[in-house]
Amino acid sequence: MNIKKAIVKQNKNYKMFYTIMWALFFILPVAALLTGNTSMFIIIYLVFVEVLIVVSLFLISNNVKLKYSCSNNKLKMKLGWFGEEILLLCDKVVLVHTEKKLEDMEIVIVTSLKLRGDKLRPITKSFFKKHPLAAEEYKKIKIRYPDSKYTYMIIKKGALNKYNLLNDIYRNCVKATYTSKAIENIKIARCQKEI
Repeated sequence: MNIKKAIVKQNKNYKMFYTIMWALFFILPVAALLTGNTSMFIIIYLVFVEVLIVVSLFLISNNVKLKYSCSNNKLKMKLGWFGEEILLLCDKVVLVHTEKKLEDMEIVIVTSLKLRGDKLRPITKSFFKKHPLAAEEYKKIKIRYPDSKYTYMIIKKGALNKYNLLNDIYRNCVKATYTSKAIENIKIARCQKEI
């Protein structure tokens, strides 16, 4: 399936999910009132179900929310509803790697920016264990530029919209090195490969 069709299908499925959940949110209390079954147990159970519906709606919409823009060598991203805005300079991105596929894809971006906020983390031994393919490329970069210090971030939110972000990163971060997994996902993002 083409990634653009998959994104349209995903958005359609999420809209259907939101519609059903909001319908349940309003129908359950009305049904309880119309049947006249308003015992304390039913009311507590209904409140508990209503809270679960609201929490699930928030968590799903927060996981899907990805807003980004790329202009003037700056990549601005906002992940989730309450996530802070992340600013990356495209020239400072040195490595892009992806893990997993489809909605679970994680984009790992290694940059030479200094630590700002909690999204950019220093590269430690845990990075080498979690991302061995990216670690190999990182070692090659570190041999070329031994004095530079690097940080990394992982983009997990955005569902299939991360493919569009990955494509824009590829277009704008021309100095970066891309791992083989990242190139495979870029091919999917550019509709050169089916998912």
